[in-house]
Amino acid sequence: MTALLEADWREAVRAVDIAYDVLPQRVVLAHGCFDLLHLGHIRHLREARSLGDQLVVSVTADPHVGKGVGRPHFTAEQRAEALRALDCVDKVVITDEPNAVDVIKRLRPAVYVKGPDYNGSDDPVLAREASAALACGGRIHFTAGERWSSSRLINMERFPDGVQDYLQAARQHEFLPRILEAFERADSLNIAFVGETIIDEYRYVEALGKASKEFALATVETGKESFIGGVVAASKQAEWKKVTLVTPSTSIKKTRFVDRDFNRKIFEVYDRRTIEVHPLIHAEWECRLAGEVNAADVVVVFDFGHGLITPQQRSVIERNAEFLAVNAQTNAGNYGFNPITRWARADFVCLDEPEARLATRMREQTLREVAAAIRNGFDDVPEVLVTRGRYGSYCFGDDDGECPPFVTNGIDTMGAGDAVMAVVAPLLAAGLDLEAAAFVGNVVGAIKVSIVGHRRHVERKEILQTVEALLK
Repeated sequence: MTALLEADWREAVRAVDIAYDVLPQRVVLAHGCFDLLHLGHIRHLREARSLGDQLVVSVTADPHVGKGVGRPHFTAEQRAEALRALDCVDKVVITDEPNAVDVIKRLRPAVYVKGPDYNGSDDPVLAREASAALACGGRIHFTAGERWSSSRLINMERFPDGVQDYLQAARQHEFLPRILEAFERADSLNIAFVGETIIDEYRYVEALGKASKEFALATVETGKESFIGGVVAASKQAEWKKVTLVTPSTSIKKTRFVDRDFNRKIFEVYDRRTIEVHPLIHAEWECRLAGEVNAADVVVVFDFGHGLITPQQRSVIERNAEFLAVNAQTNAGNYGFNPITRWARADFVCLDEPEARLATRMREQTLREVAAAIRNGFDDVPEVLVTRGRYGSYCFGDDDGECPPFVTNGIDTMGAGDAVMAVVAPLLAAGLDLEAAAFVGNVVGAIKVSIVGHRRHVERKEILQTVEALLK
């Protein structure tokens, strides 16, 4: 062994934070998340260890665990500690890279090992890792044995039996490949998002107590942030490839006073009840609306009920939209005056349960009866999705059924229904059935309620990662 080679080795050791006191031997590298260590992992690592003299395991750092919402289940340090407890593992490192390429280049293993799930895969990341191993004089090896899924085990621990049964049925109906194909098809569609722009301001406050001379709560402001919401925020969800935003320059501002400690909204102030658009701006917007609706493959309307969409504009949209999705919202500024029944035509309608019951005046009836009443109120027969927050959603089309929730708590519900609508509508237009689209919608809603306000949109990557993790 030359001094140069030994120096190279020790530099590689330092780079991956391994303290070796001996000259290098035949090193085997295994890389992965190892979230919820199970028997499949143990058999995989035992076989890996048999291929060389030292087994090094690199663990993906938390920010790069692409397993969807709520993952990783365990932190990188916890996962590394569990792996170090195995006799077959010599060293464990945590890599702050999205893949193993850098670790392979630095460690230069004789064998790079992946599990049976990757055998025959056309994953481009795997191809890069294999190329890196070959370039370093090593080879890639796929272990044998039964396939196990940490995701499925974690889902079994996290979800009740009813949700487990639903997910098993979704696997049997091959939701995953159909959803992936629908996303690809939807990316080829021209999608026009129509509606009001809303400025959402959060003013964070800390309670001081009751005012000394009045029956009022006194607070002190600790910070504030503003988001561009409404149709603008909705149009960003899922990162569709061909998006046109159809909204005038005039907006409405909604200020929420929010408890700093628990993120609870205490009080809300609108700067106006309705959007007042200058006649010239309104005429220009109407002209653009007609052109964009005619040019679009999909028109997604967010009717927030602040006076922007007039009966004349509804008629233009209804007559000219090739595929029309409509959400007519109920809020403090329009309560009872903006029902979905003001629309005569739609291919898809998305409402939350209070909006659906208010529009139909059906307080006690079943959701099936409510959805049927909404559907029958249109000239054609739209598919209907009723979102229910922590209770999931109910879809009514050619078939009907419930989709369970994948999260029962969250930090902020603002914009969650809009996000569901913005993702489900293009998927339906691309030919995905309502049941599978509703599944995606519940995933989107689960992600959105973990985001404060509109600090960021729901990314395509995290939607698909979560879908795949639930359906594995």
